[in-house]
Amino acid sequence: MANDKKGSCCGSEDTDLEEDEECGCGCGGFKYPDTSTKNNPNKPKFIADEEFFKEFENYAYSLGFKSIGYTQLTPDLLTKNKFMQYTNTIVLTIEMDKGIIETPPGEKAQRLNDLAYEKTGRLTYMLSDYLREKGYATEIAHSYDSIVKLSPLAQKAGLGFIGNNGLLITPELGSSLKISAITVSIANLPVQDENEHAWIPEYCEKCGKCVKACPHEALIEKETCCGGKEVQFVRKQCIGCSQGCTYCIEGCPFDQKGYAHVKNKFDKMNAKLKEKQNKKFKPELWNNWAEQNSQMFAGLVNGATIAISMIQNEEKLILLEKADHNLNVTIKELKELERPVADLMFLIDEKDIKKILGDTASIKFMDMLSSGKIKVYGFISQTQLIDKGYMAFLNRLGLSLGGGSCCC
Repeated sequence: MANDKKGSCCGSEDTDLEEDEECGCGCGGFKYPDTSTKNNPNKPKFIADEEFFKEFENYAYSLGFKSIGYTQLTPDLLTKNKFMQYTNTIVLTIEMDKGIIETPPGEKAQRLNDLAYEKTGRLTYMLSDYLREKGYATEIAHSYDSIVKLSPLAQKAGLGFIGNNGLLITPELGSSLKISAITVSIANLPVQDENEHAWIPEYCEKCGKCVKACPHEALIEKETCCGGKEVQFVRKQCIGCSQGCTYCIEGCPFDQKGYAHVKNKFDKMNAKLKEKQNKKFKPELWNNWAEQNSQMFAGLVNGATIAISMIQNEEKLILLEKADHNLNVTIKELKELERPVADLMFLIDEKDIKKILGDTASIKFMDMLSSGKIKVYGFISQTQLIDKGYMAFLNRLGLSLGGGSCCC
């Protein structure tokens, strides 16, 4: 059986594709013919001014490209043993014809899909000719080749972000697109380091419509070791490129409703979630819990610090610190912490917090620890853990150093 990978294959290559291994659905490995009408200059230019970029982008948009990004091509974005002369890279997206999305998988859909690849290649070579005519050397990475991992490259260029279906999602086109790239001698490309679309995977985790839309089980949802979920791609099940299947695109809210609608929904959903989570980060709640369960922490020495983190919240941390034989509670913003500030960390699912806070006898807390529902991580050596009194503390909780649910 093929290895399970995250994401779909149609329109985006498998990021771990080996040199002589083609995608099970037919993507990659096909060399689009070079339709260049201009040769590379013998002495290429390396610098372009702002006016040139404006003219270049206007020409690209006139050809039908929908978004343009700039980045550096790094070795991890090349497939094994492949080489491109220049690392300065222009990344382009173009819209897939609606007919592909509306046509069920089969010979007709595949023919339409091939035409989309051909159109992308033809227009990319036209844009390359434009650059060569202006004195710049170029090399093409076509969306049907397996030279460059185009979806990760486009994400690096800030054009969008890869969703659970493994496809690039952009504001202009959702994931109904083809990607190509031109490596060029221009050394001063206007590269953007930030990607404003990094929220997309978080939305995808809550959505899952692409998984439900795939009738061939090429996208499957699996639980992670920390209680979360991830979507994995079963390569041999995908018929995206062999039959033009686009069900994972058709079922995606970014294509059904549009990027702006989904972003607005995500922001509202996040605001409600943060409001709900903030109620669980009130210091008085945890102070009461620490006082009610003070006996549990009695053996810890001054300076011992325990962090409590929620799986669903990556912004805040609850710190319990032993000082003057008392357990002090503080709430910290994770972005303010430059290094680990605790000896131990309890990783807890948000839905279990209410049960723990209402448990004055620590029975539910200990049950969740022993069953592995609460994960325990150590950030200092076992010798330090013993010196700070954690041995008795963990034994009291039914755990042991280096065993059970304790990842020390």
